[in-house]
Amino acid sequence: VLERLQGRKVDADHGLAPEHARKLARELFRTYVRQVTIEGVYHADPHRGNVLLTDDGRLALLDFGLLGRLDDDTRRTIGLLLLAIAQNRAEDVAALILSLSLTTLETDEPGFVHELRRKLPRYHWRPLSRIRAGESLADLQRMALVHGIRLPTSFALVGKTLSQADEIARALDPELDPIELLEQDSLEIMLAEAERRLEPNQMLSWAYTQVEPLARMPRRIGQLVERLETGTMRVGVTPTGLDELERVVRSGANRIGSALIVTGLLVSSALLARVNDLRWLAAVGFALSFVLGVYMVWKIIRTPGDL
Repeated sequence: VLERLQGRKVDADHGLAPEHARKLARELFRTYVRQVTIEGVYHADPHRGNVLLTDDGRLALLDFGLLGRLDDDTRRTIGLLLLAIAQNRAEDVAALILSLSLTTLETDEPGFVHELRRKLPRYHWRPLSRIRAGESLADLQRMALVHGIRLPTSFALVGKTLSQADEIARALDPELDPIELLEQDSLEIMLAEAERRLEPNQMLSWAYTQVEPLARMPRRIGQLVERLETGTMRVGVTPTGLDELERVVRSGANRIGSALIVTGLLVSSALLARVNDLRWLAAVGFALSFVLGVYMVWKIIRTPGDL
């Protein structure tokens, strides 16, 4: 299973003819795109020590100890994502990233789409010498993190792999335009995916997963109607994200209660002041209501919304 290869690391002084160097750079980039988007299994550690320029002018990949594997849904989505990036479709890029990621109620999807729409065009019509794939993918991950979107680990590994392959391609051809290559390869990727979908076992599996839930639908509808007729149907609602509302309601209730206490002290103290023997108690009530009133005003000014 081992083969000894003679060659050297790829660097700027590769000594190849410019046309041959451009061809190798394009083949390397396309090979990695095909591994990720079509095969779903890719060499995940293409640093300079693992890519050799052989004596006969070919590129050889070494050390397959780190392999990335993608399930069909993730592989298909990443392929569509690369095509959407190549075609400068920010809305589709955002939708595909969200379909891969974990979102919560705190996720700012409109903000993510807005920032992506603003930054995506900067990667178009620029040669590889002016694009750092690693930086662009890291920028995309940063945007997702800022807006509360949790990307899967497979996305980070794919980004790392393409970033390393980017360095090798840049050494061979600094003027390579990866966006143009993605657009050129888009038809091949779509045809390969369509061919995969039309395989008999894939068609049967897809048909079963679609038809089987439909076969259970009449029974479920019958159960639903029966529960409606007998009045045994129950609908449960679990409230979420009400912490802030609960805090506001509790704060308002506390302030109203404190205001009623102060008002009661003032009224009762005023009534006690008419009784000669209890004027000292009225004075205590006035003093206590004054202290409580000042404290409430100070608390409201210092921390609006709390008590």
